[in-house]
Amino acid sequence: MKENDALYNFYIQILHEELKFATGCTEPIAIAFCAAKAKDLLGSMPTEVKIIASGNVIKNAKSVVVPNTGGLRGVLSAAAAGIVVGKPCLELQILNDVSDEQKQEIRDFLNNT
Repeated sequence: MKENDALYNFYIQILHEELKFATGCTEPIAIAFCAAKAKDLLGSMPTEVKIIASGNVIKNAKSVVVPNTGGLRGVLSAAAAGIVVGKPCLELQILNDVSDEQKQEIRDFLNNT
C-alpha cells in the first residue's frame, strides 16, 4: 500500500474520524468523562455516585493513577475528578488541566460523598 493509493487514503480518513486523543489510560478518563456528562445532565453537584461498568473497565481503572489529580487512584477518584472538573465538552481530555483548587475539591468530594 502506498501513500497515493486510494485504499491507503481511505484508511487514513477512517483513522482521523475515529481516533480520539486521551489523557492517560483510557478507562479512568472515560469514567471521568461519563461522570462529568452525568453532572451536566443533572444540573448540579451530585450527592451520590453509582458507577456501573464492564469488568474490563473496572479492572483497568481500579489501580491506575488518575491523571492530574495528585496521585489519586481508581474508579471513584476518576469519577470524582470528572464531576469536579465538570467539562464534558473536553471529552477524553477532560483532565488535561486540573487546578490545585480542583485537586483539593476532588479529595473533599471523595471524603464527603
